[in-house]
This record gives sequence, C-alpha cells and structure tokens, in this order.
Amino acid sequence: MNRTQKLGNVLIISSRKRMLSEFQSYLHSVLGEYLTFNTLLREQATDPSLFRGYQCVLFPTVRALETFPLTIDSSILQLACDRVFNHMFLDKIIQIPPHERVYLVNDDKSSTLDIISQLEECGITQYDFVPFYPGCKDTESDIQFAITAGEPQLVPSRIPNVLDIGNRIIDISTILQLCEYFNIPLQTVNRVSRNYVNQILHTVKTSETYYTNYVQTEQLMQVILFSLPVGVCLFGADGRIQFMNAKFAHAFSLPSSNFEGQPFSECLPPAYADTAFDRNGDWTILLSDQKTQITLSVLSMVFPDTEPVFLAFLPGGRSTEAPAAEEEKTEESTFFAFSRTFSLSLSHADSVQNLMTQVRHLALFDFPILIQGESGTQRRTLARAIHNFSRRHHYPFSVLHSPGNNLTEASLLRLLAETNHGTLVLSQVDRFPLAIQDLLVNVLTNVYGNFFSAPETHRFDVRIIAIADDNLYKKVEKGTFLRELFHLLSASELQTVPIRRRREDIPDLLNYFLLQFFHNSDMTCDRIFSEGLLRFLKEYAYPGNIHELYNLSCSLFTRYNSHKLQLSDLPTYLRSRQMADVSLTDLQYQVLSFVSMHPKAGRLAIKNGLADGETFVSEAALRTVLGELSSAGYLIVHRTKGGCEISELGRMVLEK
Repeated sequence: MNRTQKLGNVLIISSRKRMLSEFQSYLHSVLGEYLTFNTLLREQATDPSLFRGYQCVLFPTVRALETFPLTIDSSILQLACDRVFNHMFLDKIIQIPPHERVYLVNDDKSSTLDIISQLEECGITQYDFVPFYPGCKDTESDIQFAITAGEPQLVPSRIPNVLDIGNRIIDISTILQLCEYFNIPLQTVNRVSRNYVNQILHTVKTSETYYTNYVQTEQLMQVILFSLPVGVCLFGADGRIQFMNAKFAHAFSLPSSNFEGQPFSECLPPAYADTAFDRNGDWTILLSDQKTQITLSVLSMVFPDTEPVFLAFLPGGRSTEAPAAEEEKTEESTFFAFSRTFSLSLSHADSVQNLMTQVRHLALFDFPILIQGESGTQRRTLARAIHNFSRRHHYPFSVLHSPGNNLTEASLLRLLAETNHGTLVLSQVDRFPLAIQDLLVNVLTNVYGNFFSAPETHRFDVRIIAIADDNLYKKVEKGTFLRELFHLLSASELQTVPIRRRREDIPDLLNYFLLQFFHNSDMTCDRIFSEGLLRFLKEYAYPGNIHELYNLSCSLFTRYNSHKLQLSDLPTYLRSRQMADVSLTDLQYQVLSFVSMHPKAGRLAIKNGLADGETFVSEAALRTVLGELSSAGYLIVHRTKGGCEISELGRMVLEK
C-alpha cells in the first residue's frame, strides 16, 4: 500500500473539546498511518451531510451514540468506544494505604461507577471506593484520599490527597474493531497489541516497590492478566506456564483451567510440540481442525535480578478461515460443560448429587417446574441449567421478577411472545400479589390447559419454571397463594439444599472462589486462613447460603496481606453476631486476660498471678473456670506442661 494513501476516514463526535483532542491525538498515534481522524463537537452536528466521506463515526460512550439526534447512513459504521482508565497510573494508585475509603470523582454517576468497576476488575480491591459526582454531598468526613479521571475541580476542596489519573483512554478492543473494519495489515494489529500488553505488564512489575511482599504483586499481575481483552499466556525460561487467561485457553479449545507448571508447547497443536518459543516474534499456528490459522505473538521480558519470562498472546488478528460450525454436543457432554461452571457441580453431598440428577432428567421434558428453597441456594442457576440442557436452549430465557400490581394481561402476553419456544422463570412467585396470581391462572390455563381452543395470539410454546421460598403449599393453606396456580406450576418440583446441610462442600467452595479471585491454585483456604477462622467458616450456618459464602470470600480476599487471616478479619456483622451471646463472669474474664498477657502459663502461675491482683481462687475453682473457657473455645489448655494459650476467639472476647 502507498503510505500516503489512507484506508479510510473516521469522524470523532463529542460534546467536550478536551476529549476530542485527546481521542484524536491517541488514535492518530496508533493508527494514523492508515486512517484519518477528524473531530466534530456534538452541538455542531446539525446536518447529515457533514458525514459524507466518512466510513466510521466514533462516539465516546454508548449513551452518546444512542442519544445522537441525527440519522446517520447505515453504510457508515457507528462505533461507541470502550474506555478504560490509563493503566500507567496503577503504580501511583496502589501507593494509597490499603483499606482506605477513597472518593472516586468524575463528571456523572454512570462513568464514575464504570471507573470503579474497571479498577476492581484490574485487582484494585483493597480500597472502599465511594462514588462522587455533581450532585453528591461531601458527607464522608473521614475520607482523606480522592482519585479523579480528569476532573480535579470536582474534588471537595478539603481533601488533602488527590490523584488525577487523567481522562479514560480508548481500550484496545475499540482499536481492534477499527483494524478489523478497515482491514488494516496484521503486523500493525500485532504491534498495537504488543505495545498495549507490554505497557501494562511493565507498570505492574515496577509497582512491586510499593508492595509489602511479592505475593501481592504476583496477585495483582495475575488479576490484570486475567482481565485483559486479549488472550495471554505467561511462561518462564524453562518453557513451563506460569499463567494463562481464559481467552487464550478458549482459542486453543483447552478443556482445563489449571495450566500452571505445564509445558507451553503441549498446550498447542501437536505439530508445534518441538517448537521453541523463546524469542520475540510472530508464529502462524494451524489449529487442530487443519483449517483455521491464528497468529501467536511472543514477547520476551527481562527485569532486574530475575530470569526472563515470555508473554505469548493473540493480538486479535484475523484467521484465514472461520471455524466450521460447532458439532452438536451430546447431552452428557453439554450438561457437564455447563454444570461445572457453577458451584453445585463441586458438591460431594448426596443430596446435591441427587438434585443434579433430577435437573438432568427434568430438562428432557416440558413440564412446569417449581423450584423451592432458601434464598441464596442458586435456584435461578438451576433454572438456567434446565434451560441450557433442554431442547429450548437456542431460544430465549426470560425472568419475571415480582411485578407488584403493575403487570397487565397485555404485558404478560407480550413477554410470553418474546419468550416463545424458550423458558420463562417466575422469580419469587410466592410474593406475587393475588391479582397477578389470578392473571397468571387465566393466561397460563390457555398456554397449558386449553391450547387448541385458545385464540391464536394466546398460543405460546413456553416452558414455565417458578421459583419460591420453602413450602409454597403453606401459603395455599393460608389463602395467600391461589391453589389453582400452585397446581399449574408444580407438575414437577425441585428442592434446593442450603449450605448448612452440605458442610462437607464448604472447603471446596472456598477454594473455588479463592481461585477465581487470586487466579492461583496455591492460594487455598488452608494456606491463607488460620485454624480458628477456617473452623468458624466450616461451622457457620450461612443463612444467606452460597451468596453469603461468596461475599464472605470476597471480603476475606480483599483483606489478605501475606499473613494468615484471623477471626478478627471477619466482617463486622459476623464479629458482632459471634460476640452477641458472650457473657463472662469476673473470674473468667480475669483468667482470660491473664493468659492473654502470659502465654503458656500453667494453673499455678495463673493462681499466683490472680492472687497478686488480690483475686484469690481455689485450685478446684480455677480448674472449673479453665474447663469452661476451654469448652467455649476461648482458651487452649494443653494436657502436658504446655500450660494455657488464648485462642483467636478468646482475643475477640477481650476486645469486645
């Protein structure tokens, strides 16, 4: 191609001059060799003729595109940018002390929440971000730090520590869309992707200075790698994999998610088993179907005092031939592939295994199903599993939440029409008002009970799955749920299993969630939780079930800082609940306090120590108190000469 001949013209539209300038400058620096980028203020866009000569119009947000007042010719690509914060500021962000509450400041609510979400996706989870935008009041007097994306004038003037990370930049996914649309040469796409990935990795590596230990730096790197919009795999000089994200694994149809320690070459098609990927370069890989080719780029990275590591990534280039349509999977493999994506598949409990067998069986038929159970027991996940395993899996899956009294016959019929041939879930149907229950009876009687005599507009082929709390029939007996509707919905029934009835699964569930957060199979609950904390997590009742267990795992993950987490690291509501019923006598409190200050003290030392404080106790009475404190889990009384030690729970009691 003639280097002076451009492939196309792109018009950038925004209501902000500064954003237009930044977008134009950035895009020109990346793709200016191939595309011409011009700008237009939104208020100046008054005539569709302004778009003549452009092949693409670029908007800064989806909302800006959707609310644009002019009609643009359909032959022109209309593209809303994916925007992310500038990763170059990561090293400055993480200098803020962990666990601080931090204002995240931007010019509107939506973009503020977007930035918070992007920071958390990149592993910046050690702060409590508080969104702040025009209209918010500065009521958080304890906040001393603020991060703003190019809007420092909006930060409350009293905040002493302000970090401006600049306007969000255009994400690589938008760059790759432009490359694809304008058929930009593959070597440019590779170069853009390589620079993007290298910039992020270099930032993460240099940030190690500000972390207290290597574990945290490694954790941050793995979270960022996992969230990259391109497939990446990191391997060492020995050729063994240190990390691989899901996008990379999916490209090579790899069945497992745990690749750590495996030879990199063995993850590729057999023809490349003897290829050394130990230098910078691009390789064209022919996949196992012998039809599809993809480009694999390798980038070597050398940092002081470390062996070189190699980053293999898929830069987003086009394959020479689109893969053939995927062969139809067997019922067994389809269900297994789906079920392993949610935590019920991790269960060893017979009750859960029986439940999953029922799910597989019921998915083969079209009977209405009533799923009952406590909140947080993955009732909707089961409904989705039934849909995905059924003949309806190519058709819509819709959920009707408790609609109050706002649902009309017309809107219900419209929803059934939109879901035709698919599955409709009535979520928390036990909370539907009687008027809505009556409406459902009238409509569903036509759908199920009188199909051939129903008006043509009322004929729908829809599978109904209802979700309710425990024992919906009790509400029928009380008159708060219609008997006729109950029988319409309950041709088949599933009962979910709460966590307290499958305690043997708790360690596996904890490890499953920790793997999602750390992206490191070594970071198990045995490694990061103390014995006391792990015992509590195994014995706790989890009234919020799997949702509470997941949230608790999130909370503990954010508090991890290389040392084992203790009971005191539990969220406030759990610490308060645990301490609510604790009541010590004066003597018990004195004994516990003395042992706290004198670890390994024996009975004689405790007796004499109490006497020094003018508390006199007999040998028998002291033995009784030590037994009571030990039974309650506050003290560890060694049977040999090891004396007594205060437990984690005992420390919490003293701090109460």
